[in-house]
Formats: sequence, C-alpha cells, structure tokens
Amino acid sequence: MWRKLLLAGLAGPWLLGAVGATSAAPPERIVSINICGDLLALSLAERWRIASVTFLASDPLASPIAEQAAGIAANRGKAEEVLALEPDLVIAGRYTARATVNLLKRLGYPLLELDIAESLDDARDQIRIAAAAMGAQPAGERMLAALDARIEAARVAGTGNRPLAVVYGPNGFTFGPRSLSGALVAVTGFDNLAARAGIPRTGHLPLEHLLLAAPELLIVEAEHAQAPAMATQILSHPALADLRARVVVAEVPRSLWSCPGPWLADALQALAAARAALAG
Repeated sequence: MWRKLLLAGLAGPWLLGAVGATSAAPPERIVSINICGDLLALSLAERWRIASVTFLASDPLASPIAEQAAGIAANRGKAEEVLALEPDLVIAGRYTARATVNLLKRLGYPLLELDIAESLDDARDQIRIAAAAMGAQPAGERMLAALDARIEAARVAGTGNRPLAVVYGPNGFTFGPRSLSGALVAVTGFDNLAARAGIPRTGHLPLEHLLLAAPELLIVEAEHAQAPAMATQILSHPALADLRARVVVAEVPRSLWSCPGPWLADALQALAAARAALAG
C-alpha cells in the first residue's frame, strides 16, 4: 500500500489534500477525474505518463486544449474505472466524484485534491503543487513564468479611471472578485459590477440590475450561441441586445478561465483588447 505524504506546508484554500509516493520517481500512471486536473496533467506531464483524463478534456467547450486529449483513455470519475487503471497518482476536485475520492482515500491511493481557485495567487499555487505532485517542477515553473509575463503585460494600474464591467452568463449568473474571471477583470483595470452587487464569488444578477448599472463592458461566453438552451435564453433578451449595441462586448470562451493554466492569459488578452477599445 502506498505511503502517504501530506503537503501540509503548501496547502492553501484551493488544495484540500495531496498524497504522493515517497519515491523520487515521478508517477507513471496519472489519472485525472477533474477537468482542471486534466488540463494540468496534459500541460505539465509527458503524455506517456497520463493513463486517463475525463471525457471533458476532449470537449472544446470545456477544454482549451481539447486536441491534446485525443487518444488518451477517457473516464467519468467512476471508482471501477480508476481502480482498473492502477494509478500511482489520482488528481481530483473538491466537488467531483466524491464517492470515488472517498474510496481512494480509504484504499490509500496517492491523491491530489484541488479546490476551486479564487485568485491568481491560488492559480499559481495550484500549478506549482500539481507540477510537484507529477514530478514536473521545471515545466510548472516555465508555465508560471510565461503566464506571469503576460499578466504583467496586460496589467492596468489601480489608480485612475476604472470602467464598470460585468461577466454575464447563462441564467444571469455572474462572477465576483473571488473568482478567476473576477481576478482578470481587476487586472485589466475594470470595476466589477458583481462586487457592487455584493456577489463575492458567483451568483445570480437580475437583468434589471445590470441594465440600471449601465456597465461599459459586457463580458459573455463566446460559445452560448453554439449550445442554445433555456439557461442561455436570457442572453438573447431584447434589452440585453440593446445594451450590446451600445457598449463594448468581449466574448470569452468559459474554458479559458475555468481552471488555472496558460489559457488564463488568452482570456486576459481579450479583456485587455476591450480595455483598449474603451480608451479608444
């Protein structure tokens, strides 16, 4: 049975637990049962060391690197799938496949549990810890250096004019300052309507509230038109269409800011372009 190594000194609010083999050899049968784990494994570990990722890893709506998952066994987070793969590292999330995670804990499998990153610092820490767990520290540091360079290139100083922006998604959900999208909104020099509405993480923002606030930047998911559903009907509301005609609109694929990784910089680039358009 695997001996457990708890990375307590490195744990943050996003990291619930990390278990790894005490051997110096990096894991060679990595299994991810969480989309953010998928993306980090595909980006940091050699392909031959990845035994399986979730089915979401190959879905372009969920994964910014879907093509990299081609040919890798897909799973749905079921215990029998994971156990059959004989993993030496399982990457899981706080809210995903809990029955599987609890069983893996009881059996003593090496397990890395990731919480939802709520800030860029959380994202950096998560990348660093995941890289360490996979024995891919150099790749992790290269990823961080490239990401930080692009963040600093897009950063707008905190003083001066800060236009009002809002992230508006299906069912009228928005994201506040304690989210990766909210962090990028702040970096690019915008005030976040969600913060003014008392929404720290994610929550429902009535369309009437949005219209009365008159934001200068409307940020919507780029893919909502590709997957029409009742949840996305609000994004086609005539009043919102009228607002879109009068303000700057940034369309950002949700996959770019759902998980830590270099794709955050691509979302940041879209917001920086919107900021430049407002400065005009």
